Amino acid sequence: MRIAVIDMGTNTFNLLIADLQSNAFREVYSTKHPVKLGQKVFEEHVIDNNGISKILEVLKNYIDIAQSYSVEEIIAIATSSIRTAKNKEDILKTIKEKLNLDVKVIDGNREAELIYYANTFAIKNLQKEISNENCLIMDIGGGSTEFIICNHQQQLWKQSFLLGMARLIDEIKPNDPITNDDIERIHKYLDKSLHPLENKIKEYIPKILVGSSGVFDSIVEMIEANLHSLQVNKSNCVVPLSDFYEIYKSILPLRYSERLQYKGLIEMRADMIVVSMILIDYVLSKYNLQKMIVSFYSLKEGVIIEKLYQNKN
Repeated sequence: MRIAVIDMGTNTFNLLIADLQSNAFREVYSTKHPVKLGQKVFEEHVIDNNGISKILEVLKNYIDIAQSYSVEEIIAIATSSIRTAKNKEDILKTIKEKLNLDVKVIDGNREAELIYYANTFAIKNLQKEISNENCLIMDIGGGSTEFIICNHQQQLWKQSFLLGMARLIDEIKPNDPITNDDIERIHKYLDKSLHPLENKIKEYIPKILVGSSGVFDSIVEMIEANLHSLQVNKSNCVVPLSDFYEIYKSILPLRYSERLQYKGLIEMRADMIVVSMILIDYVLSKYNLQKMIVSFYSLKEGVIIEKLYQNKN
């Protein structure tokens, strides 16, 4: 069975087309496109006409691509920006009328669940690296960030926080380049916002950070472009913390215009890479995590993996 999954995030819409197999899936095609829906949603809790036009344009292109690959089903999932918009129902109705596409809006808890499926599937071959340690899965989005604590057997806790990078930038309004005062304000904001996570960290004591796709993909790409090759496979990569911090220290003082020229960093992530890496550094340091594993899977793969589980039962 061939299906297409469209992940409608705050900053980016992702498309994945895959063939379902008995115990795995085969990627047929994938792409992503920036949409940058954040600011109006955060300030006025609406997606304006320009945002709706962008949504329709990207979805129309993705539907055409999916049909060209003869998919049997298109699953469209909307997350933070659309679920928090006051005009959500009007947007869904417009998409249905113009594109004949049913979009499912999921809450943060469901988003975290799908991210859990994706990431545990992606790292299942790393038993030697993980052993019996608890892991903290982290998925950084534009409108929200999901945290899941798990081990190789089960999910222990999960929560979605309204702490996406577009939302954080809108709240802090950091300078360009970022200043020490900006970083201090971000840390104070995180102290306040992530208090529920801190309590669960003390309870479960995870030692490994599993970074879910997105900005973590860019970290791998920047390390390989500027430092050295990593042992990368199709679903995951172990990232030495020393490599992360070498890239972090080189990115931190750069202006946006300079980040656009940074090797391995794609344009659509140049605006949010600094605050994203500050968040990652905060989590690594504050919670005393000892290892970083990057999973190349996220929500869209989670939808497919859940489908695999359902087909087996």
